[in-house]
Amino acid sequence: MSSFLLSLLIGYVLGSIPTAHLVVRRARGVDIRNAGSGNVGALNSYLVTRSPFVGAVVLLFDVLKGFAAVELSRAIFGGLYAAAAGAGIGAVLGHNFPVWLKGQGGRGLSTAAGAMLSIDPVVVPLWMLCWGAGYAAVKEVNVGSAIACCLAPAIMSFLPDGVWNFMVPPQVSRWSAQLFIMATMVVILTKLVGPVKEYLTLHRRL
Repeated sequence: MSSFLLSLLIGYVLGSIPTAHLVVRRARGVDIRNAGSGNVGALNSYLVTRSPFVGAVVLLFDVLKGFAAVELSRAIFGGLYAAAAGAGIGAVLGHNFPVWLKGQGGRGLSTAAGAMLSIDPVVVPLWMLCWGAGYAAVKEVNVGSAIACCLAPAIMSFLPDGVWNFMVPPQVSRWSAQLFIMATMVVILTKLVGPVKEYLTLHRRL
């Protein structure tokens, strides 16, 4: 438990580095929290600056935050899965609720992807396919993300053991991996409630 909590803290500190805020302020002198959607993430960085380069830089560093948090945890705790999972969850928490920006962060998708690339890399393509299906159904980025965050863990829970063993390292229990994925998705979903509500309200009026 102590390794999990320490990794959670390590992940939070790395994840809380406000990449979009720093890059957009440097590139355009704009506080991203007061521009566009106000989301401190790669997509809003691109929309605010209209620069694919800025958007790509923010995306890359947000992914690296999650990946680095897990790898640092592994270096400290010797590859313990609980510690790696704690670092991944902590990184997403830090990105979404950075203390430096009074809790106003991003939605954690890129950082979560970085953490999963280090922990359970095969989960990422499945998650992306779920996002593609969600976006195709609603034609809205954030609602598509919410659908993917609900759909991916649900699909994984029904996978046969043979497929599951291919996706997750053999030394990791299925329950532990599912718990990590579900916890990560819940953290992301906390930042998608608002956009989903706006989408549903708009479509009730139409």
